[in-house]
Amino acid sequence: MIETFLKLYKKYILLIIIILSSCENKSISNFDKNIDELIDWSLLEEPKYQSMSYTPISSNTLAELMELEEYTNLIQPKNGILIGYFNFSSNKNILTEENKDLLILISKAQKYENFNILIQSNDIKSNLRNVIDEIKNILVSNGINNNKISLASIDDINEDFVIKIIKLF
Repeated sequence: MIETFLKLYKKYILLIIIILSSCENKSISNFDKNIDELIDWSLLEEPKYQSMSYTPISSNTLAELMELEEYTNLIQPKNGILIGYFNFSSNKNILTEENKDLLILISKAQKYENFNILIQSNDIKSNLRNVIDEIKNILVSNGINNNKISLASIDDINEDFVIKIIKLF
């Protein structure tokens, strides 16, 4: 019995040593780099990738990515799933390159799954009007039919300006 235990113990110790030595030079930045490379690959429009039949990132994956973000007081919609969230302070109402990349991923998922998109904001008529127009332009220029996009105003307890992108059921 003790002999069996020692053999099992040796195997686990060896396995742990192998795992630790293989992870020795890995860091969080390496994993971030891999995720960035995956996003870049998803955004490529090169002809050699266009001829391949692959599935773009799904709306469910986008929703799961939103859950990984550390947004406070984020309320999930009742009529769909949250696939994009933009939070703007009052003096910085511009889309970043990261925001634009997310919108391209959303448009690819929409084209593949053919769902309707709802853009919700707590300031739809004044301060965020230009940003909302830019979001719509990015989505339309990436192949989404304009009649698949709708706008709605929301009450949000957030003091900053908020825009939510929702895949409607």
